[in-house]
This record gives sequence, C-alpha cells and structure tokens, in this order.
Amino acid sequence: MGPDQIRSVQWNMAPIRAWYETHWPLFVPLDDLRQARDAVRDEIRRRTLASNPLAVSLDDEEATAAPATLPEAADFLDPKKPLPRERVAERFARYVDGFMVSPDHRSLTLIVRPAGTSLGVSEARALIDRMQSVVDRHKPELERDHLRVGFGGTFPLFIAEYEAIINDVASTALLCVSLVLLSILLFFKDIRSVTSLGLAVLMAVGVTFGLTRLVIGYLNTQTAFLGAIVVGNGINYGLIYLARLKQLRWQGMSLREACLQSAETTARATLLASAATSVSFGVLVVAANRGFRHFGFIGGIGMLLCWLCTFLLVPALLTVYEKLRGPPKVRPDTTQETLRPVVARMLEYRRPIIAAFAVLTVISAVLFIRQIPDAMERNLDNLTNDLKGHDQLKADHDRANSALGRSISGAIALFDSWPEADQFCGVIRERMKQAPYDQLIDSCDTLSSVAPRDQDEKLKVIREIVAELPDRLVRRLDPAQQQRVRQVREQLAAQKPVTVEQADPVLVDRFRERDGTVGRLAVVTAKPLAKLELAQNLEDFVRGVRGVQIGGKTYDATGENVIFADLLTNIDREGPRTAFLSFAGVCLLVLLFFRRLRTAAEVMGSLFIGVVLMCGIAAVVDLKINFFNFIVYPITFGIAVDYGANIAARNRERQGDVIGSLAEVGPAVTLCSWTSIIGYGSLLFSLNRALRSFGWYAMAGEVTTIITAIVLLPALLCAARSKERAGEPGFPGRSAAGARPDTLKG
Repeated sequence: MGPDQIRSVQWNMAPIRAWYETHWPLFVPLDDLRQARDAVRDEIRRRTLASNPLAVSLDDEEATAAPATLPEAADFLDPKKPLPRERVAERFARYVDGFMVSPDHRSLTLIVRPAGTSLGVSEARALIDRMQSVVDRHKPELERDHLRVGFGGTFPLFIAEYEAIINDVASTALLCVSLVLLSILLFFKDIRSVTSLGLAVLMAVGVTFGLTRLVIGYLNTQTAFLGAIVVGNGINYGLIYLARLKQLRWQGMSLREACLQSAETTARATLLASAATSVSFGVLVVAANRGFRHFGFIGGIGMLLCWLCTFLLVPALLTVYEKLRGPPKVRPDTTQETLRPVVARMLEYRRPIIAAFAVLTVISAVLFIRQIPDAMERNLDNLTNDLKGHDQLKADHDRANSALGRSISGAIALFDSWPEADQFCGVIRERMKQAPYDQLIDSCDTLSSVAPRDQDEKLKVIREIVAELPDRLVRRLDPAQQQRVRQVREQLAAQKPVTVEQADPVLVDRFRERDGTVGRLAVVTAKPLAKLELAQNLEDFVRGVRGVQIGGKTYDATGENVIFADLLTNIDREGPRTAFLSFAGVCLLVLLFFRRLRTAAEVMGSLFIGVVLMCGIAAVVDLKINFFNFIVYPITFGIAVDYGANIAARNRERQGDVIGSLAEVGPAVTLCSWTSIIGYGSLLFSLNRALRSFGWYAMAGEVTTIITAIVLLPALLCAARSKERAGEPGFPGRSAAGARPDTLKG
C-alpha cells in the first residue's frame, strides 16, 4: 500500500529483541554502570584477599566480607542471578519465534500504523477498505490453508461505533417521531392537528440543526440524539395550544377567533416553559466540557424555536388545511364532564395526598443522601459503547490485544526537547516506587529507550569494567563463573555508539510526531492489571502523570484516560453548580411570570419534590450518576416546570377553579409528559450505555414530576384556596356526609 498510506507494520518482535540483547549495556543507567564498576572492583579485591593468605588488608576485617547484594548491573557476578541478556530474553519469551500470538496460539497479530496521527471517518473507512482489498486478493490461499484475516484496534472500532451511532440516530429519530405523532393522533383524533403540529416541530428541529451546522459544524455522541429529545419535549407547547384550540372549536368558535383566544390563554405559560427549558439547557454552556456546551446550545435553541414555530406556523397550517378540507365538525366536549368528578374525588383527600408526598419526599431524600458516597458510576466499563452485531470484530480486537503482551492504556506528554522528555520520565519512575503508582504505572519511555543518551560516558565506564576483568583474574574463578564473566565481558567490549537511524523503525515510530519530529514525546504505559476502568484507579493513574516540574515549568501527560478522569472531575465540580443555576433560573422565571410568591413557591415546590422523588427511585434501583446523565438534573427542572406552570396558569385564568383547571388542561399536560418520555425512551436503544442511563434517569424524572404536577400541585392549590376563599364554587370541601353538593360547580 506504500508509505503514503502505511507508516509502519510490526509483525515480529525478533528484531526488537535482538536490538536490546545486543545493546543492553547502553540501556543501563549511567549511575548503575558506575555502581557496577565499583562493585566489580570491590569483588575482585575481596576475592584477591581471600585467595592470598599472605595478603593483609589495611581496612576493617568486615571489608573482606561479601556484600549482601550486588547492583543489578553487576548481577553477572552472582551465579544465582540470570545474565543481563537472559533477562532481556525473558521479556520476549511469550512471543513464539518472535510472533505476537494469542495465549491459545490460534491467532497471530500484526500492528499496522497508518500515515498521519489522526484520521476522520471517511479516511479510516477508506484505509480499512484498501486493507480488506489486499486480504481479498489472497482469498484463495487463505481458504486453502483454512485461515482468516480479521481487523481490530482503534480504527475498526471507531468505524463500527460511528456507523452504529448513525443507525441509532436514524432509527431512534424515526421511532420517536412516529410514536409522538401516533400519540397526538390518538389524543386529538384529528389528522389536521397531527399534520400541523408535526410539520411545525420538524421545521423547528431542522432549523435547530441547520444553526448547529453553521455555529458548531458537527454532532458528537452526546448531541446526535438531541433530535429525538427536542421533538419529544418541544412538541409540548403545541399540545397545550392545540388542546385549548380543540375545546374552543368544538364549542363552534371560528378558527381565527379560536387561534387568537387559544394563544392568549396558552402563549405566556408555554413561553415560560420554553424559556425555563432553554435556561436549563443554557446553563450547560458554562460547562468546561465542549460536548456539554454543544448540548446546551442545541437544546436551548431548539426549545425556543419549537415554541416560536408552534405559534407562527400551526395557525397558518390549520388555515390552509381548513380551506382544503373544511372546518371540523362541531361536537360537545365531554372531557370536563368525565374528568371533573374524578378530580373532585381525588382532591377531597388533599391533606392525605400532601402528607403522603411529604413522607415519600423524606424517604427519597434519605435514600439519596445515603447513596451520595456511591452515587457516581465508578466503573467506566458501564459507560462504553455496546457494539451489537459486531461480535466478530470485538472478538478479534480482544484476541489481538491479548497477543501484545502489554497494556495499551496510558498517556503521552509532549515537550520542547528530548532531554525534557527524559527528565519527565525520570520523575515518573521515581513516582512508580510509591503507592499507589507502583500498582498502576508500568513504564515511562522516551526515545532514550531506543537510542540511549549519555552514550560517551556510558561507554567510558563500560571500558573501565572490561579493563577490570583481565583473563588472569577471570581464570581464578570457578568454571561456571568464568563462563558467565567472559560472556558479559565480550558483550561489554562489543559496545559501540548507536543512533536512532540504526534502530528498527517500529521502535522509533512510537515517538514520531505528525511532522516527522522524534524525541519530544514521553509515553507512559499502565500495568496490564491496573484496571483503569475503575474510577479510583484511573484518577490515581492520572495524578501520577500530572504536575511534573521540569525547568520551572509544569508538564502534564494527556490521552484518553486523562480525558475520562477530567470528565469525572467535571461532574463533581459542575454537576451541583449547573443543577443549582438551572433551579435558580427557573425559579426566577416562574416568579416573574406569576408575580405571586405563593403560587411560584407551589409550582417550584411540586417540581422540586418531583426531582427528589426521582433521586429516590434512582437510589432504589441503584442508577448511578455518570459524566453524561448528570445533566438530567438541570434539564428536568426546565422541562418539567411546564406541567405545573400550565396547571397553575389555567387555575389563575379560571379564578381559582382548581377542579376545572385540572380537568381542562390535565390531559394535555399528561400528553406532554408522555411525548417527553417517548423522546427519552428512544435513548434506550442507543449503543452507548451512558446515554441509555440518561434515558432511564430522565424517564424516571418525567414520571415523578408529572405525578407531582397533576396530583400534589392541585392539592396544594386547594389547600391554599381553602384558607383564602372557603366555600367558592370549584373548591372541594368536606362534610360529615362526604363531598359538598357544589363540588362539581364552577
């Protein structure tokens, strides 16, 4: 395929093993070589004194005793220790004839590195296709020998995940739109309502993503599914509007008058809901994570555009439809007659309802507070993509990793020079001697692990060691030791300066930058059993590769693991802040809208209790907070305030008729929550586990907040009304015989 496409191919470890076996003395640290030289001198002196009874030591008697341990570089003097070259061979012993084979010896791994350090989806797809074409050309030979070539690694997984996300986005969007439109059709039993509102919302979504294209330019894993969320939640404003419009049209009002009166009734409350939702999304813009900022921008713009398109387009579309098909049939609205008795009966028990919710709130709060120490998802495996239908790819990827012989997890640091990279690794190696880094960090390598630095000084010390081992002294050793020392002496004497150009290109490639520069990178590798998928281990590993002081500057390593650790840190810092800002912003909007502290407190109180109940459910089912689903808190405040705000606004319009207000707007509000549940439920089909957890969390929040809006809030409104205007029609009282005779009036 050529060097313009493939940078390097690593298929056998034998050349690398030979490089280190041949030049092992140059890779010994200079201080260790000096210690080895001094140890050799001391050992020769000790043996000389011990073998010559006439020799007299002028030092203490203990000076002639054998040292307890020898420096590692002088281990060749100890017959119980393996020789240096043998230790090198042990590192490569797992490779059969140098090949990277799986533990069951049924597969062989080749590492192919493409030209360039980063590829887009199309480039990666083209590269894999070209590699597959090479495999296909050899298909007859492969089939004859019963062989198969599979692909694993970053690029195949990247392509599979991207294509799966694209399929997920398309399928979830289609499912969400279909279920939402079907729900509207079943509710309104009117094609014109479904068509008008559906076109208005889809246009708003289209404009939203058009603006996203202009401002951001792309979608990511977090924002790709916002279409379903915007549809599920943005359609709520139109549902409230059409529900009121339907009631007026059934009373025989003309379309123009009905549209105007419906807008007067619902526009302000739905605008409050739209603004509150935009605020809850908008607070994410202050997040440090770019994905969350994009999420906040798209969601905030989308909610406002849905409200705008609803009141601009739906009346116009209904007018066009009516000119083509005529007005709907006038028929009596029986919803009030059906629901008023049910609502009245429920609100007779307003005090038990309030008490029950108070108890549930306390229980939920206790459960959630008890779970807080373990509320965060600490196993990152539970947040990864679940590639369904790619079992062979995952199996090939795992098999290839098992053949590498070392972990592929780690971090990388970039410096201004090669010496700075070496100093960085020097600090890391010192940290590796301390807990917990000794269990997490396996190595820190620079270009010096390929072509050692300080070669002139090292060669000088090596020559001194060789000079200390003349034949006349070696012959005094026992035969086994003579052979060991001669082998090492020959290897030491053979050392010459080595350069980067002499090394295997595969070794150098690890430290090559995109422009071809080598030497300025340091690569930190995690231990195979570091288990960086566990948050505590990951955070400890990242601390170990950060904050390295070199020449008055502070250097940090970076990489996928570091980014994940930062996401966890961001949740701890930004999660409570964004939730508080969202709640505070929504409270302010509600207060400005109602201009009455008590009503605002009742609306926000029922919403807050709904969120607390959501926390309790999450604690009961052990639903963890992660770097994605934590945004459900600020979003729920903004979206769910819609329900209580519409009920309270309709109650104010009807001058305190709680029963009539709930019977009138309650079905539409419930439908709003249902469409939101559909939008969130579509996320359950996502391949990303974190996104699925967001769907579950948000659905739980929808259920609890709609219940508090249509059960608790009316009970609170009734309780407040009983103190202000006891006996007013529409207010359910109690008597010894049960309900008051005028309970259903008003």
